[in-house]
Amino acid sequence: MPSKVFLVLLLTALGTDSVFSQSNEETYQGVSSLSYLMGDFQKEKALVAYSNPGDPRQFHLRQETKTAFLKLKEEYKKAHPEERQAPFIVSAYRSYSDQKSIWEDKYSGKKKMRETVTGKAPNEIVSLILEFSSAPGTSRHHWGTDIDINALENSYFEKGGKGEVFYNWMKQNAHKFGFCQPYTPKQDRGNKGYNEEKWHWSYAPLANRFQKDWVNAYKNGQLKLTGKFQGSEVLGNLPLEYVTSINPDCERIK
Repeated sequence: MPSKVFLVLLLTALGTDSVFSQSNEETYQGVSSLSYLMGDFQKEKALVAYSNPGDPRQFHLRQETKTAFLKLKEEYKKAHPEERQAPFIVSAYRSYSDQKSIWEDKYSGKKKMRETVTGKAPNEIVSLILEFSSAPGTSRHHWGTDIDINALENSYFEKGGKGEVFYNWMKQNAHKFGFCQPYTPKQDRGNKGYNEEKWHWSYAPLANRFQKDWVNAYKNGQLKLTGKFQGSEVLGNLPLEYVTSINPDCERIK
């Protein structure tokens, strides 16, 4: 019997579920896909640690993301030997619990935003938070694929800023290492989603898969957010809009 025919018969006998589950096991590192997508898992199980040289802080991310970032960092240093400061990570994986704390600190007014929450209706507060912060269970930082680099202010990367040269280099070269900037100017994304974040970069080969699976889980009703944190009852379908309103260049990276 030809080997190809035998393989087809074998896969049929095993059933497609077993084939896909093996792929799923690799992608999700043994973590339940739903728990992974929502950032509700032990980071040590699926992620690896990373520290910037001379910095005791520890960040967690996927091994694939770490490897790609190190290659990117090395190439940037080669292209700009005059630069004393190499690219460095300021934020990576955030758990569901981490994101919930950020969200509820803003919702309650404990953490200041562009405007005060005093006197605002729940939907107005949620709209204000969503300018820059994700609802728990919807953040790309849950996946270990997304990193914030060097700073958390757009001005740092703009003309005259310390990160101007780096940002311009990233726009031209980041895709070669699998990275894209998911939150470009909103007009490039149908004026939907979060505000622009020049510091936020996503390792697209994995993030694209996770985004697709997140959308399917949400649409199928498996991923539920209502009642889990303050303001969740007024979200409606905003989570779906914000998860999918990203730079279209990201999906072109394989």
